[in-house]
Amino acid sequence: MRRVCFVLGILAVPIAASLGSAHDLKVLASRWAFDAKGGKSTIYLSWGHHLPVDDLVDAAAIERYDLLTPDGSAKPLKKTDLSLQTNVVQLDAEGVHQVIVCRKVAVFTFVVDEEGNRVMKRGPKSAVKEGAIDYSLRSQQFAKALLVVGTAKKETVKPAGLPLEIVPVEEPAKWCKGDLHFRVLFQGKPLGEEMLTATRIGFQPADAWCYATSTNHAGEAVVRADQAGIWVLRVHVRKPARGAAREQYDYESYTSTLTLEVRP
Repeated sequence: MRRVCFVLGILAVPIAASLGSAHDLKVLASRWAFDAKGGKSTIYLSWGHHLPVDDLVDAAAIERYDLLTPDGSAKPLKKTDLSLQTNVVQLDAEGVHQVIVCRKVAVFTFVVDEEGNRVMKRGPKSAVKEGAIDYSLRSQQFAKALLVVGTAKKETVKPAGLPLEIVPVEEPAKWCKGDLHFRVLFQGKPLGEEMLTATRIGFQPADAWCYATSTNHAGEAVVRADQAGIWVLRVHVRKPARGAAREQYDYESYTSTLTLEVRP
């Protein structure tokens, strides 16, 4: 089992819980806030469980990798082989810039082999030739990071239109240590009664989430950021497959992360 440290209120309570075998995708940056337009930041991707960097990212697995400017236009970012997918971006407009990345849809099937080992195989249930099928899922993963330029500190952030995403409720000027409010959207609608987890880079262990809460009926949740720094939020949704799709996989799995800077 993977260790998770949930912070409930102001009390840190270590809880042993499995995060699952799937890796998570995050977007990170060298700089997060700029007083004026024209600044540069180095963007890169984190893939795995450990922060800030774990495994390299295969460019072939990325479907979308864009810089979404404040006016809503998307500038494609380059993808390079197996790497951290590093890009240097120049932010030429005031406002909130969003770096968006989406992985290609993938199907995984978990199988128990003759020795009783549970192994993951790529592909749907129909592709399994040996072993007993435990379950199969169709996975979609999304990630974004928010970079703030100039007077954008007083503007709320617009959703990027991802199938599953986390959106700050307050404007960037209020992204400070303390209570931060977020809204989770699924297919553009508020998603209630789902767990929202968070951690900051530098928290130990590096593969654990240090805060957990649930969204309310309006899809909103409060994260208590106890320290300034770079914070990563994560939401995971799993829904039963429907109709003929059940012949190939049992669940639709969605995971989305958001990274932003929390100031003192």
